[in-house]
Amino acid sequence: MYKLKNSYIDRMIENKTTRYELAFLLYIARSQDSKGRVHSVYYKDVCSAISCSIQKFYDILQSLQDKGLIRCEKYYDADIFVQLIGNDFSDENFEEGYVNVAKKEFNNEKFTGMLAGSQLFFLYSQRFVQGKHMFVSNFYDEFCKTFHVVRKTMQIYLQELKDRKLLFVSKKRNKAYNYEIMMKRSPCLDIDDYHTPREKQLYVDNIKKLISNNFQKYLSEDNDIEKTLNDIAGLVEQKRENKYPNFVFLIVTAVKRSLSKQRSEKRKEIRLNAPLINMCLNDVIDDYLSGNIAMI
Repeated sequence: MYKLKNSYIDRMIENKTTRYELAFLLYIARSQDSKGRVHSVYYKDVCSAISCSIQKFYDILQSLQDKGLIRCEKYYDADIFVQLIGNDFSDENFEEGYVNVAKKEFNNEKFTGMLAGSQLFFLYSQRFVQGKHMFVSNFYDEFCKTFHVVRKTMQIYLQELKDRKLLFVSKKRNKAYNYEIMMKRSPCLDIDDYHTPREKQLYVDNIKKLISNNFQKYLSEDNDIEKTLNDIAGLVEQKRENKYPNFVFLIVTAVKRSLSKQRSEKRKEIRLNAPLINMCLNDVIDDYLSGNIAMI
């Protein structure tokens, strides 16, 4: 579910999201589920993707939590669970509008090299589906108030977007000698459909990272590691996932139970085994339904 609601972007603007915070949100939003949850956020992946230090990574997490934009939990050893608060699409209601973050090249220097306010205005402008036409005076009154900036700062944002061809902007005088402005979205950062990853695949890849990051030593090099991870991630079947609040947690519990089972049987090599995990998953679901497992 690689979408950011317009209302979520409004809150990013209201909270004056910084460039690093923006880069973080746009990166992890690609891997969220329909409830806005990202099950595996690994500091090394994030630091590499947005070019930040480890300390900066944790500063970003804290700042975004303080702003009420995310919730973080350390459920697992290697990575962090993050939820984008208020970005829930589980009701399948898309009427308010959204930005599809996987269809934009947000790591492009054209975008990353701008001020945070310019980046936020670009995200905001994606709702101008039919363009935006208004008096120049009204434009500054409306958007200076929305972005909590003075007119000069808004002019800088607009000029950056115009110079980089990320927003088509034209001004003209009407017959009453009032200046009007017309803004249109630019396809400059668009990624064609052929190269856009399938929405489900990014989520599944995130589950694979979760398993790999936390159970790396149990992945056998003798077997096809990629196949093992695909088989385990494949257990996140949509009907069951929709039925339980956090089905991924049940799968991780089943993984741990399968490893304990192998230890109790005193096996020489303890490995991730998808069929065994599937068997354990059925028991885990029964335990959950009977109240023996508390869901996170």
